[in-house]
Amino acid sequence: MTDAAPPAAPRPERLERRLRQAALIAALAMVGYLGLALLGDAAVFLEGLQRLGLWQWLALLGLSLLNYGLRFLRWHFYLRALEARVPLGHHLTIYLAGFAFTVSPGKAGEAVRSIYLRGAGVPWSRGLAALAVERVLDLAVMVILAALALQAFADYAGTAVLAVALVAGLLFLVTRPGVSRWLLGRLPATGRWATVGRGTTALLDDSRVLLAPGRLLGGLLLGLLAWGAEAWGFYLLLAWLDVGLDPLLAMGIYAASMVAGALSFLPGGLGGAEVAMVALLLAGGAALGTAVLATVICRAVTLWFAVVLGLGAVLLLGRRGS
Repeated sequence: MTDAAPPAAPRPERLERRLRQAALIAALAMVGYLGLALLGDAAVFLEGLQRLGLWQWLALLGLSLLNYGLRFLRWHFYLRALEARVPLGHHLTIYLAGFAFTVSPGKAGEAVRSIYLRGAGVPWSRGLAALAVERVLDLAVMVILAALALQAFADYAGTAVLAVALVAGLLFLVTRPGVSRWLLGRLPATGRWATVGRGTTALLDDSRVLLAPGRLLGGLLLGLLAWGAEAWGFYLLLAWLDVGLDPLLAMGIYAASMVAGALSFLPGGLGGAEVAMVALLLAGGAALGTAVLATVICRAVTLWFAVVLGLGAVLLLGRRGS
């Protein structure tokens, strides 16, 4: 990969277009959440909202902040391992700015971080490598947590084992240069496939340093702590709404819903994550109105809270001219 392609910062017109797209997606999501509330039970929905006090909202937002903070810590260590040096405060702002574009298919919009980092003197390929490794480890963590929910349903115990095995296989693949290069060598040597093969090989080379055994284990542990914090918040939310689920099952339902959203490749997993969460809560014995309420609140204090923080970071970087 070369480092000359992207500009030092997103062009204003492109940034404005992406922000308009995010605003449109947010508006559509609000309509969808309103439809969910009406589909469930509007009275139950409103009564449940009133049941949560200020400190409970702050607790949920605090656990989300803990998630973002731990993931940023991992990201910061990744960039340092790649010999990239960015002042901590500025780096945190860049990291949060990526959340403004979380509502993109597969969260691909978060790659904007590598463009902001380019303005701080960091080769853009290193930011992309850190993003790729972050995605792989987050997927591994979420599948592990999701297996907690699937194994609780007898019909899905085999699926849980298969999911964990697939994650183990993925980690094996990306940490074994010979295996991945052999597989990439099976691609056609001409045309678009050749370009894909060269780009993937370069990305794997840049990512390899982050996948050394110590960093791989550390990244997985930090990911488990980070996503576990949000999943624990989901369990607390259910308890406050009088949904009596086992903590591991509640955390697994959260993770399984996030995986479903990611696999849908819809912006921010919208639709896929919500449908999966409502369905799993119903299977766990929750009433429809309560399941809808828990889903909407969960997405508000996780996904949309991150988007709001990201928009603030984008505005701050714009004022700095970064």
